[in-house]
Amino acid sequence: MLGGEQSGHIEAVGFELYTSMLESAVKELKGEGAEERPATQLNLGIGLRVDESYVPEENQRLRLYKKIAGAESEKAIADLRAEMEDRYGPLPDSTVFLLEAASLRIECERLGIAQIDRRRTELQLRFTEHAQVDPQHLMRLVARNAKRGAQFTPQGMLKYPLSSTRPDEVLLEIRELLSNLAPAPVNI
Repeated sequence: MLGGEQSGHIEAVGFELYTSMLESAVKELKGEGAEERPATQLNLGIGLRVDESYVPEENQRLRLYKKIAGAESEKAIADLRAEMEDRYGPLPDSTVFLLEAASLRIECERLGIAQIDRRRTELQLRFTEHAQVDPQHLMRLVARNAKRGAQFTPQGMLKYPLSSTRPDEVLLEIRELLSNLAPAPVNI
């Protein structure tokens, strides 16, 4: 099916990457623009990984990382978790944290949050130009937590205090913060 030249390229970059590159090239030739997905950067200071003891084969771990990074929905994350549990057994904490961080990334991209940095007991959120965050929710959130150190800087960064340093609790606090920033559903 593939000539020698194509199979050489596949061997060099890997089948999955090759097929995604090929798909991108075909879309470009058809004049279809690639969907721009706003990328969110998470720097949480938490061990997020697929442990060697959980998935010993390096290529399998790399494939899992790629699937996790490419997940674009909560369902994709849930399906991946089920697949991993079925194949490798109960997930270790670091892998649970990795999947939760991927889920948070998806929510951040939906809301238009460009970056979240954790500084021990503080989160710093940077928003994109077209963030889908309700400004009134944001200001109320800052006002309610001002005594704890919450502030919205003139540079457009939200500094928000954390009450815990445990990884599972930090991830839960971030989840709650994002749900508080989300715009209210429109009632028709």
